[in-house]
Amino acid sequence: CILNMEQALSSLSIPWFITYGTALMYWRSKNFISNDMDIGIFYTDFQHRNYNESYFLSIMEKKFDFKFMSTYGSLDHGKEWTFKCPRSQIKIDVFLFYEFNQTNISFTYWTASYNGLCKQMIYKKCRWGSSNFSLTPFRINNEILNTVPKEFIIERYGKDYMIPKTYGYFESLTFLPNLIREYAKE
Repeated sequence: CILNMEQALSSLSIPWFITYGTALMYWRSKNFISNDMDIGIFYTDFQHRNYNESYFLSIMEKKFDFKFMSTYGSLDHGKEWTFKCPRSQIKIDVFLFYEFNQTNISFTYWTASYNGLCKQMIYKKCRWGSSNFSLTPFRINNEILNTVPKEFIIERYGKDYMIPKTYGYFESLTFLPNLIREYAKE
């Protein structure tokens, strides 16, 4: 699945990286055995290619056989796509990472997730912050790919990130750090 994504995004000249739970697996065990995957693209990198969403989805589906499953947000604010990989049928979430342009926020980047308590936020989405980071290269099948650094994982999952924990998405919204709490006023 990762190599299929590399082929597709390289053909579109879109730099990307492993993030969230997939990066957590990498930093714990240097493997990607999972039933879903998470990758990130910096919004500025996507924007510089001047692709609209229809073109991007069309190429992913028609040329590279990724099955489009769902989308949230808009390209300029909180975009997330979910695909199924061509051969493995593994679900892969693609998150755009946006630079903060607010001076009262200490994070450099943010991404979005949706549903559950996120519907109570001012943007009807959860925004997750992260400090500035440089990507860490790694090799898989003679390809050099990138992942978020270990510092990103510690900031996201805590210093005890090596200890596996069992929880679902909705539960994670209540305790994972870096959720920017922007509740809408009732």
